[in-house]
Amino acid sequence: MGSQDTLANFISPFADEHYTDFYDAHVAKFWKPGHGSDIQDRNGQSNTGLLTNAEAERIEKLDAKFFGVDPGPAMLRRGKELLEANERLSGIADVEWVTSDALGFTADEPAVRGATDLLFFAGGGFNHLLSPSEIVGFLREVACALRTNSPNATAVIVIQGEAIPSMMAEFPNSDGEASVVISEKRPEITYEKTADTKTWAGPLHVDAFTLRVKSTEDGSLLKEFKFRFDLRQFDEEAWPGLVEKAGLRITRERDYALGRAYYLQRN
Repeated sequence: MGSQDTLANFISPFADEHYTDFYDAHVAKFWKPGHGSDIQDRNGQSNTGLLTNAEAERIEKLDAKFFGVDPGPAMLRRGKELLEANERLSGIADVEWVTSDALGFTADEPAVRGATDLLFFAGGGFNHLLSPSEIVGFLREVACALRTNSPNATAVIVIQGEAIPSMMAEFPNSDGEASVVISEKRPEITYEKTADTKTWAGPLHVDAFTLRVKSTEDGSLLKEFKFRFDLRQFDEEAWPGLVEKAGLRITRERDYALGRAYYLQRN
């Protein structure tokens, strides 16, 4: 950050179309596509593994409804665009896109209450819960959403390795590196991102960076944004107690390509 920059001048990027467009190309450099059932996520979009697997099994229509939830309308629009670009996948199941957050999605979309068989919380999102009370609040939303009286209803909560103290050495913050990428949607635009500047306060930290939008042809500056993420380091010791407090239990944990996934069910 420059000498005149303060964190108060930096804004959240989630509602901005340019950030959504940039992030697609940025993460493609280190995101490794896997099998449809792999726990991988790109740009906060709904994981399409179930749809991909249904297509492989030649299932024309699933007797299920999917909900894509994100607090940023720009993220939802991008997820919808990507799904609808694949005609076969988009026709396999009905999908509803809901603007909401981790602490209020069952209130904003009552249809999910007690009726959700699989809930997937994408990697990176969990780190934006900034206190134990927010984490418990989110987990209670999860418990509220999972199908009532179903022994198989499961939530998969993904934590990025860079946020887990015991995994940090193995997972450097690739997402925070400086980057220059050309837009996938608009190749006439190039994005130039500075490396993240981290400001720590105990387990909390703010990651701030500048995103410049430039002409691919001549490099002229078109726009400039100052973005920030408010994040919390994952507390491995406190986690089981928070899960239990919310009326859930951990049935499985699995390390994978980008971090760790916890499988939760209702008590």
